[in-house]
Amino acid sequence: MPQPPEAPGRPLRRDARRNREVVLAAARRMFAEHGADCSFEDIAREAGVGVGTVYRRFPDRRTLIEAILEQRIVDVDDAAAAALRLDDPWAAARHFVGATARMQVEDRGLRELLHDHRFVSSGLALLRRRITPAADELARRLRKDGAARTDLTGQDLVALIRMLGSLGPGPADRADPDDPAGPPAGFERYLDLVLDALGRERPIRG
Repeated sequence: MPQPPEAPGRPLRRDARRNREVVLAAARRMFAEHGADCSFEDIAREAGVGVGTVYRRFPDRRTLIEAILEQRIVDVDDAAAAALRLDDPWAAARHFVGATARMQVEDRGLRELLHDHRFVSSGLALLRRRITPAADELARRLRKDGAARTDLTGQDLVALIRMLGSLGPGPADRADPDDPAGPPAGFERYLDLVLDALGRERPIRG
């Protein structure tokens, strides 16, 4: 039975904070493997706590999803920072596009939410906004490099991330069949193909 949440603004005790971290880690694993609709009962079982503990930390599904998305925003920021530290603009673009697309490929719940236009979330909106500045800067560097299309934009990179991130293969299509959450076979090839398409315009031969 759902338990009343603790009063907002009150610092969590050490044991309560630990319980929240354990529940959130379990929820993130279940979310990635089973999707955004995984039950609180399954999350509690994965975390090794009672379902009341889950409800005490996260009174409803939206609160839980927003907490998971907060962590994903950190992941995007880390990927952007790592990419922008690279001197080679092509290596930087490959790192950022690959890392952010893999987040979706390896996380069924995140992939479902990003492609569900009915789901409105402040965390999801912030996640999308965090991707844009890095994509814009990487596109600028690629254009400056001289080997990229002159009309390349950050939104083009965002579209490629969405395309790669929409891959959702079955177990037989995994690069590592023993890792059900891993990227699909051929992911690196697809990543190279889409990045190759960013090169300077070539005439279409009929």
